[in-house]
Amino acid sequence: MPFEFSFTADQEAFRTAVRSFLEREVAPILVEMDEKEEFPRATIRRMQEEGFFGVPIPEEYGGLGLGKVGYCILLEEIGRVDASHGTILGAHTSLGTTPLLYYGTEAQKKRWLLPAAKGEKLLAFALTEPGSGSDSGAVHTIAEAAGDRWRITGTKLYCTNGREADTIIVMAANNAKLGPNGGVSAFLVDTNSPGFRVGRCEKKMGLHGTSTAELILDHVEVGPEHVLGDVGKGFHVAMTALDVGRVSLGAASLGGMQAATTQAMEFAKNRTQFGLPISEYEVIQFKLADMAMHIHALRYMVYHAAARQDRLGTNPKAWSHLERLEKTREAAIVKCLASEWAADVIDEALQIHGGLGYIRGTPIERAYRDARISEIFEGTNEIQRLVISRDLMGRGL
Repeated sequence: MPFEFSFTADQEAFRTAVRSFLEREVAPILVEMDEKEEFPRATIRRMQEEGFFGVPIPEEYGGLGLGKVGYCILLEEIGRVDASHGTILGAHTSLGTTPLLYYGTEAQKKRWLLPAAKGEKLLAFALTEPGSGSDSGAVHTIAEAAGDRWRITGTKLYCTNGREADTIIVMAANNAKLGPNGGVSAFLVDTNSPGFRVGRCEKKMGLHGTSTAELILDHVEVGPEHVLGDVGKGFHVAMTALDVGRVSLGAASLGGMQAATTQAMEFAKNRTQFGLPISEYEVIQFKLADMAMHIHALRYMVYHAAARQDRLGTNPKAWSHLERLEKTREAAIVKCLASEWAADVIDEALQIHGGLGYIRGTPIERAYRDARISEIFEGTNEIQRLVISRDLMGRGL
C-alpha cells in the first residue's frame, strides 16, 4: 500500500484560489450568520457560481473533475473558515451528487446530477427517522408499489439542507421484512412534489448557518425513473455515499484544527502573564506541539484515503469485495479520529485563550460549538468503531 503523496501544481493553485475566495466572500459574514442563525444564501450562491458544488464530479456531468483529492482540498479550506458552509456543501456533494454519479442512470445524471454539479440545484439526503438513527437499516418510511410507480409515506429527521433543497435522496422501505438486505430503496424526491412538506427546523448548539429539517412525506408519488440504483439496494447506495462523506468530513476537521491552532499560537504570542508571553511557557508549548502532531497525522490519513477513492473510480460494480472492505474501514478510521482529534485540538485552543475563548462571538467559541456534531453525524463514532472492529475480526490487520 503506497503512502507517498504530494499535491500537483494545479491542486495547489486550486487551494490558493479557494482560500482567497473564502477569506474575501465568506469570512466577513460569519458573525452575523451565527448570531441570526440564517442560511447564508448569498455566499452559497457565490460558491455555486464558482463551481464548488461540483468539484469531484466529472466535467461531462457539469463538475470541475477534480476528484476526491480536489474535493478534500476544498473542504479543508472551508473548514479553516466555517463549518456551516462546509456542512451545506458536504450534504449536497458527498450525500447527494456522489450517489447520483455512482448509481444513477444516464437519464438520472442528466436530469438531476448535471444541474446539481453546475450549482443550479441543491441536494440533500434523508435517512434518519424518529425510530431509526444508528440502526440505519430499520427504516419506517414506506414505499408502496402502485403499478410501476411508488407512493412514499413517512417522516425523516435531521436533514441537512432539507428546507432549501430542490431534490432529496430519500431512503424508504420497499419491503420492511427484508430490512437493509433487499428491503430499502433510494428515491429521488423533488421537493415540489405533492404530499411533500418541511416540518420543524431544529435550533442547534452549533452549525447555525445550516437547516436541520424534519421532512414529512404523505403519499408522495414518484415514477420508476426516481429509483436510484436497484430496488432493494438503497442501503448500499447510502453506505457508499457515507464512505465518501466520512473522508471529506476528515478534511473539514483538518481545516478546523489548523485554524484553531493558528489562532491559539497568535494569541499565545501576544498574551503576557507574569512578565512573559504565555507562548514562552512549556505548558502552552506542549499543548501546541500535541495539536501540531494531530494535524500532521490527519493530513496524511485524509489524503491517502481520498487518493485511494480516486484510484477506485466511480463504478461500484468494478470494485472487488476486498476493495470495498478496505475503503469502508479506512473511511471509518478517518472519520472517527478526525472528529475526536478536532474536538481535542479546538478544546485546547479555547483553553489557551482563557476566558476570552468562552465569550460568545469569538471564532474559537463558534468552532467549539460547531465541532461537537462531527462525532455524531455521518455515523456516530460508536458505529465507526463497530465497523472497524467487525472488519478487523473478519480480516485482521
